[in-house]
Amino acid sequence: MAGLAGASPWRAGLRTIPLGLGGMLGAGVFVGLSPAAGVAGRWTLIAVPLAALTAWCAVVSTSHQSASYRGAGAAYSCVRDKLGVLPGRVAAGTGLFGHVAAMAAIAGAVAEYLPTPNPVTAAAVLLLVVLVSTAGLRIRGLSGWLWLGLTLAVLTVVVTACLSIAPVPVSTGVEHGPLAITSSAGFFFFAFLGFERLTAPDAERDRHPRAAVRRGALLGVSATAVVLLTVSFAVIRQLGAARLGLSPAPLLDALRAADAATLTSGVGLGAALAMTPVLLGALESGRSTGLAVISDGELPASLGRRGGNGTPYLLELVLAAAAVLLALFVTPALATGVAACCLLVHYAFVNAAARVLLVDEWTWSTRTACLGMGLSVILAMSMPVPAMLFTLGAVLVPPVCGALVDRTGSATRG
Repeated sequence: MAGLAGASPWRAGLRTIPLGLGGMLGAGVFVGLSPAAGVAGRWTLIAVPLAALTAWCAVVSTSHQSASYRGAGAAYSCVRDKLGVLPGRVAAGTGLFGHVAAMAAIAGAVAEYLPTPNPVTAAAVLLLVVLVSTAGLRIRGLSGWLWLGLTLAVLTVVVTACLSIAPVPVSTGVEHGPLAITSSAGFFFFAFLGFERLTAPDAERDRHPRAAVRRGALLGVSATAVVLLTVSFAVIRQLGAARLGLSPAPLLDALRAADAATLTSGVGLGAALAMTPVLLGALESGRSTGLAVISDGELPASLGRRGGNGTPYLLELVLAAAAVLLALFVTPALATGVAACCLLVHYAFVNAAARVLLVDEWTWSTRTACLGMGLSVILAMSMPVPAMLFTLGAVLVPPVCGALVDRTGSATRG
């Protein structure tokens, strides 16, 4: 009996895997692999464990915050409560824009894996996802396992093809130094962003016991890191880091290089389908933060209006519209970098707030929050300049707008 009792938390953790792992795998393997290899070259594989460690620190912090701040946007609420209004606005801006950029990156990647890759296809995919969310459809339980199985099946086909034939020797291109590891890790951090669906859900019905969440997240982060390492090794072996860094659809190009072009149609469709739940997850995460910001009066209350299925459809339409605009004018690779950089800054504040939250608990969780804050800052500062410029806008605009609104409100009341 003791053995069964000890195993039950792990079984409960297994039930949480599709919620977190499905979102993690779908984002990074299909979207982040190419830009990560482009900046790090032969050092790419070393960046995966660093990204996984950064993600794990955020997992620990958000799970503690979600337990203390119930409801939507727990991480943002903790930052605002523990660090103040200004850091809260920065965290909100980087969190919202980071998830908008993530949606644009994933939708752009979906379009690249379909037979007709163009920005209009990406926009159509985003609008379709909003309609699905507004209708109240959710990918949970058995459907989550099925989508996770589809993702793993697609990746298995690609890895098998890449390792079954010797690669053609290619030029290594520009030689990258070891300092590029942190920039590559920033892109790979994008691969782990599904964890907040598990650690900080905005609906009570999606909550799981803390022990189950911790074990499920540990399994999810570990499995994602292993899959990323395996796929990255196989694709880099077949394409080379230089060619991989220039590829808009690296898995399809790897199949062509491995003399398996006949598989590209099926793999492309499978990859596009596998990324659909990830888009829903990014929309859910952005919606969660947005609802918390609305409840604090930082955004118009009308955006929180809910439809018949309880979904804040106006907020989701605004987030999707912003993602559509970004997808029309920005490549998926750049959108991935923007999303990663914004969310790294966001989680730097989240970890800092968790450190204050846990100040009286001298446990490893406190040290993990400190480590996560430092790693998030280092990785964010290592991202390409265009991504940092977008992030700078996300850092500056919300506090300025918030200050103007406060001043206007004070003048009106006076």
